[in-house]
Amino acid sequence: MGVTDIISLQTFLAYPKDLPEEIVVNVLKGMNDFMKRLGAEVSGGQTIRNPVPVFGGVCLGVAHPNDIVYSNGAKVGDIAVLTKPLGIQPAMRSYRDLQDDKRDALLEKFQETELIKIQDMAVRLMTHSNLEVAHAMKEVGVNASTDITGFGLLGHASNVAILSGVDVVIGSVPCIKGTLELAKFFGHRLSEGYGAETAGGMLVFMDPSRVQDFGDVLKKSGLPCWTVGHVIQSSGTPSARLADDVQFIETEFP
Repeated sequence: MGVTDIISLQTFLAYPKDLPEEIVVNVLKGMNDFMKRLGAEVSGGQTIRNPVPVFGGVCLGVAHPNDIVYSNGAKVGDIAVLTKPLGIQPAMRSYRDLQDDKRDALLEKFQETELIKIQDMAVRLMTHSNLEVAHAMKEVGVNASTDITGFGLLGHASNVAILSGVDVVIGSVPCIKGTLELAKFFGHRLSEGYGAETAGGMLVFMDPSRVQDFGDVLKKSGLPCWTVGHVIQSSGTPSARLADDVQFIETEFP
Protein backbone atom coordinates (compact mmCIF):
# COMPACT_ATOMS: atom_id res chain seq x y z
CA MET A 1 0.00 0.00 0.00
CA GLY A 2 2.99 2.29 -0.46
CA VAL A 3 4.11 2.25 3.18
CA THR A 4 7.90 2.56 3.25
CA ASP A 5 8.59 3.13 6.96
CA ILE A 6 8.37 -0.35 8.47
CA ILE A 7 8.35 -0.55 12.27
CA SER A 8 8.16 -4.20 13.29
CA LEU A 9 6.68 -7.65 12.84
CA GLN A 10 4.36 -9.17 15.44
CA THR A 11 4.67 -12.91 14.94
CA PHE A 12 2.19 -15.73 15.29
CA LEU A 13 3.73 -19.15 15.92
CA ALA A 14 1.54 -22.23 16.27
CA TYR A 15 3.05 -25.72 16.24
CA PRO A 16 2.65 -29.23 17.69
CA LYS A 17 4.60 -30.51 20.68
CA ASP A 18 6.53 -33.01 18.58
CA LEU A 19 7.93 -30.40 16.19
CA PRO A 20 11.63 -29.96 16.98
CA GLU A 21 12.21 -26.65 18.73
CA GLU A 22 15.18 -26.01 16.44
CA ILE A 23 12.78 -25.62 13.52
CA VAL A 24 10.67 -23.05 15.36
CA VAL A 25 13.76 -21.13 16.45
CA ASN A 26 15.07 -21.02 12.88
CA VAL A 27 11.68 -19.88 11.52
CA LEU A 28 11.69 -17.03 14.02
CA LYS A 29 15.31 -16.22 13.17
CA GLY A 30 14.42 -16.18 9.47
CA MET A 31 11.56 -13.78 10.15
CA ASN A 32 13.84 -11.46 12.11
CA ASP A 33 16.60 -11.59 9.47
CA PHE A 34 14.02 -10.65 6.84
CA MET A 35 12.79 -7.71 8.92
CA LYS A 36 16.34 -6.51 9.52
CA ARG A 37 16.75 -6.16 5.76
CA LEU A 38 13.83 -3.72 5.92
CA GLY A 39 15.37 -1.75 8.79
CA ALA A 40 13.02 -3.24 11.38
CA GLU A 41 12.78 -6.33 13.60
CA VAL A 42 10.49 -8.85 15.25
CA SER A 43 9.26 -7.14 18.40
CA GLY A 44 6.73 -9.55 19.85
CA GLY A 45 3.78 -11.76 19.09
CA GLN A 46 2.09 -14.91 20.32
CA THR A 47 2.98 -18.61 20.49
CA ILE A 48 0.47 -21.44 20.91
CA ARG A 49 0.26 -25.20 20.48
CA ASN A 50 -1.47 -26.46 17.35
CA PRO A 51 -1.86 -29.86 15.64
CA VAL A 52 -0.09 -28.52 12.53
CA PRO A 53 2.56 -25.79 12.13
CA VAL A 54 1.21 -22.34 11.29
CA PHE A 55 3.65 -19.43 11.13
CA GLY A 56 2.74 -15.86 10.29
CA GLY A 57 2.41 -12.39 11.68
CA VAL A 58 1.34 -8.79 11.28
CA CYS A 59 3.74 -6.22 9.85
CA LEU A 60 3.43 -2.71 11.26
CA GLY A 61 4.36 0.45 9.39
CA VAL A 62 3.62 4.16 9.42
CA ALA A 63 2.76 6.49 6.54
CA HIS A 64 1.08 9.79 5.84
CA PRO A 65 -2.51 9.12 4.72
CA ASN A 66 -1.83 10.85 1.40
CA ASP A 67 0.98 8.40 0.63
CA ILE A 68 -1.13 5.24 1.03
CA VAL A 69 -2.05 3.52 -2.24
CA TYR A 70 -5.36 1.67 -2.28
CA SER A 71 -6.94 -0.97 -4.52
CA ASN A 72 -9.40 1.59 -5.83
CA GLY A 73 -8.50 4.58 -8.00
CA ALA A 74 -7.47 2.99 -11.30
CA LYS A 75 -8.41 5.34 -14.16
CA VAL A 76 -9.39 4.78 -17.78
CA GLY A 77 -6.18 4.90 -19.83
CA ASP A 78 -3.96 3.65 -16.99
CA ILE A 79 -1.26 1.08 -17.65
CA ALA A 80 -0.98 -1.97 -15.37
CA VAL A 81 2.55 -3.00 -14.38
CA LEU A 82 3.49 -6.26 -12.63
CA THR A 83 6.64 -6.49 -10.51
CA LYS A 84 7.13 -10.28 -10.13
CA PRO A 85 6.48 -13.12 -12.58
CA LEU A 86 3.78 -15.66 -11.74
CA GLY A 87 3.99 -19.42 -11.21
CA ILE A 88 4.75 -19.96 -7.53
CA GLN A 89 1.88 -22.45 -7.06
CA PRO A 90 3.09 -25.09 -9.55
CA ALA A 91 6.73 -24.47 -8.57
CA MET A 92 6.09 -25.32 -4.93
CA ARG A 93 3.72 -28.16 -5.78
CA SER A 94 6.63 -29.72 -7.68
CA TYR A 95 8.77 -29.37 -4.54
CA ARG A 96 6.21 -31.24 -2.45
CA ASP A 97 5.74 -33.95 -5.05
CA LEU A 98 9.47 -34.59 -5.17
CA GLN A 99 9.33 -35.39 -1.46
CA ASP A 100 6.60 -38.07 -1.60
CA ASP A 101 5.20 -40.96 -3.60
CA LYS A 102 4.26 -38.67 -6.53
CA ARG A 103 7.93 -38.20 -7.36
CA ASP A 104 8.11 -40.88 -10.07
CA ALA A 105 5.10 -39.54 -12.00
CA LEU A 106 6.57 -36.03 -11.92
CA LEU A 107 10.01 -37.17 -13.10
CA GLU A 108 8.50 -39.06 -16.02
CA LYS A 109 7.66 -35.65 -17.52
CA PHE A 110 10.18 -33.21 -16.02
CA GLN A 111 13.89 -33.21 -15.22
CA GLU A 112 14.74 -32.89 -11.55
CA THR A 113 17.51 -30.34 -12.18
CA GLU A 114 15.04 -28.06 -14.00
CA LEU A 115 12.43 -28.47 -11.25
CA ILE A 116 14.96 -27.47 -8.60
CA LYS A 117 15.90 -24.40 -10.65
CA ILE A 118 12.21 -23.42 -10.86
CA GLN A 119 11.75 -23.98 -7.13
CA ASP A 120 14.81 -21.89 -6.25
CA MET A 121 13.46 -19.02 -8.33
CA ALA A 122 10.07 -19.28 -6.63
CA VAL A 123 11.77 -19.07 -3.24
CA ARG A 124 13.69 -15.97 -4.36
CA LEU A 125 10.39 -14.39 -5.39
CA MET A 126 8.64 -15.21 -2.13
CA THR A 127 11.49 -14.02 0.06
CA HIS A 128 12.02 -10.71 -1.76
CA SER A 129 10.17 -7.84 -0.14
CA ASN A 130 7.96 -5.46 -2.10
CA LEU A 131 9.52 -2.54 -0.22
CA GLU A 132 11.38 -1.28 -3.30
CA VAL A 133 8.07 -1.27 -5.16
CA ALA A 134 6.54 0.82 -2.38
CA HIS A 135 9.39 3.32 -2.73
CA ALA A 136 8.84 3.44 -6.51
CA MET A 137 5.11 4.00 -6.10
CA LYS A 138 5.79 6.82 -3.66
CA GLU A 139 8.45 8.45 -5.84
CA VAL A 140 6.61 8.23 -9.17
CA GLY A 141 3.00 8.57 -8.03
CA VAL A 142 0.46 5.90 -9.00
CA ASN A 143 -3.32 5.59 -8.97
CA ALA A 144 -3.93 2.15 -7.49
CA SER A 145 -2.22 -1.12 -6.65
CA THR A 146 -2.78 -4.60 -5.30
CA ASP A 147 -0.58 -7.51 -4.38
CA ILE A 148 -1.02 -10.74 -6.34
CA THR A 149 -1.62 -13.61 -3.94
CA GLY A 150 -4.19 -16.36 -3.50
CA PHE A 151 -6.80 -15.18 -6.02
CA GLY A 152 -4.31 -14.96 -8.88
CA LEU A 153 -3.69 -12.18 -11.37
CA LEU A 154 -7.27 -11.88 -12.62
CA GLY A 155 -8.79 -12.30 -9.18
CA HIS A 156 -6.91 -9.35 -7.73
CA ALA A 157 -7.15 -7.29 -10.93
CA SER A 158 -10.92 -7.81 -10.82
CA ASN A 159 -10.97 -6.44 -7.30
CA VAL A 160 -9.28 -3.25 -8.52
CA ALA A 161 -11.67 -3.10 -11.47
CA ILE A 162 -14.77 -3.41 -9.29
CA LEU A 163 -13.57 -0.91 -6.71
CA SER A 164 -12.53 1.55 -9.43
CA GLY A 165 -15.56 1.11 -11.71
CA VAL A 166 -13.46 0.19 -14.77
CA ASP A 167 -12.42 -2.81 -16.85
CA VAL A 168 -8.87 -4.17 -16.77
CA VAL A 169 -7.56 -5.99 -19.84
CA ILE A 170 -4.47 -8.15 -19.37
CA GLY A 171 -2.48 -8.56 -22.58
CA SER A 172 0.80 -9.99 -21.31
CA VAL A 173 1.51 -12.45 -18.47
CA PRO A 174 5.11 -13.02 -17.26
CA CYS A 175 5.65 -16.45 -15.69
CA ILE A 176 8.60 -18.25 -14.15
CA LYS A 177 10.22 -20.22 -16.95
CA GLY A 178 8.82 -23.76 -16.93
CA THR A 179 5.81 -23.13 -14.71
CA LEU A 180 3.23 -22.95 -17.51
CA GLU A 181 3.91 -26.57 -18.41
CA LEU A 182 4.00 -27.53 -14.74
CA ALA A 183 0.67 -25.81 -14.11
CA LYS A 184 -0.92 -27.71 -17.00
CA PHE A 185 0.46 -30.97 -15.58
CA PHE A 186 -1.00 -30.27 -12.13
CA GLY A 187 -4.30 -28.84 -13.39
CA HIS A 188 -3.58 -25.37 -12.00
CA ARG A 189 -5.21 -22.34 -13.66
CA LEU A 190 -2.10 -20.29 -14.34
CA SER A 191 -2.83 -19.94 -18.07
CA GLU A 192 -6.36 -18.76 -17.23
CA GLY A 193 -5.05 -15.96 -15.02
CA TYR A 194 -6.05 -17.61 -11.75
CA GLY A 195 -2.85 -19.26 -10.57
CA ALA A 196 -2.55 -18.82 -6.81
CA GLU A 197 0.57 -16.94 -5.72
CA THR A 198 2.29 -16.66 -2.35
CA ALA A 199 4.10 -13.39 -1.57
CA GLY A 200 3.70 -12.41 -5.21
CA GLY A 201 4.46 -9.09 -6.81
CA MET A 202 2.48 -5.88 -7.06
CA LEU A 203 0.07 -5.00 -9.85
CA VAL A 204 0.38 -1.22 -10.09
CA PHE A 205 -1.86 1.12 -12.10
CA MET A 206 -0.48 4.43 -13.32
CA ASP A 207 -0.69 7.04 -16.06
CA PRO A 208 1.24 5.95 -19.19
CA SER A 209 3.58 8.92 -18.76
CA ARG A 210 4.90 7.44 -15.50
CA VAL A 211 5.58 3.86 -16.59
CA GLN A 212 9.14 4.55 -17.76
CA ASP A 213 10.05 6.40 -14.56
CA PHE A 214 8.54 3.59 -12.46
CA GLY A 215 10.63 1.00 -14.27
CA ASP A 216 13.76 3.14 -13.97
CA VAL A 217 13.36 3.46 -10.20
CA LEU A 218 13.06 -0.31 -9.82
CA LYS A 219 15.97 -0.86 -12.16
CA LYS A 220 18.21 1.10 -9.79
CA SER A 221 17.51 -1.66 -7.24
CA GLY A 222 18.20 -4.35 -9.81
CA LEU A 223 14.53 -5.27 -10.12
CA PRO A 224 12.42 -5.85 -13.24
CA CYS A 225 8.80 -5.05 -14.02
CA TRP A 226 6.47 -5.88 -16.88
CA THR A 227 3.73 -3.88 -18.59
CA VAL A 228 0.87 -6.39 -18.52
CA GLY A 229 -2.35 -4.54 -19.27
CA HIS A 230 -4.43 -1.40 -19.50
CA VAL A 231 -7.63 0.10 -18.12
CA ILE A 232 -10.68 0.83 -20.26
CA GLN A 233 -14.16 2.17 -19.72
CA SER A 234 -16.46 -0.48 -18.30
CA SER A 235 -19.26 -1.53 -20.65
CA GLY A 236 -21.23 -3.26 -17.91
CA THR A 237 -20.22 -4.84 -14.62
CA PRO A 238 -16.58 -3.85 -13.95
CA SER A 239 -14.22 -6.78 -14.36
CA ALA A 240 -10.77 -7.94 -15.40
CA ARG A 241 -10.10 -10.32 -18.27
CA LEU A 242 -7.36 -11.73 -20.45
CA ALA A 243 -7.11 -10.21 -23.92
CA ASP A 244 -8.02 -12.49 -26.82
CA ASP A 245 -4.41 -12.31 -28.00
CA VAL A 246 -2.83 -12.51 -24.53
CA GLN A 247 0.85 -13.45 -24.56
CA PHE A 248 2.59 -15.53 -21.89
CA ILE A 249 6.22 -14.60 -21.33
CA GLU A 250 8.52 -17.15 -19.70
CA THR A 251 11.08 -15.23 -17.74
CA GLU A 252 13.32 -15.19 -14.67
CA PHE A 253 13.82 -13.04 -11.57
CA PRO A 254 17.13 -11.64 -10.27
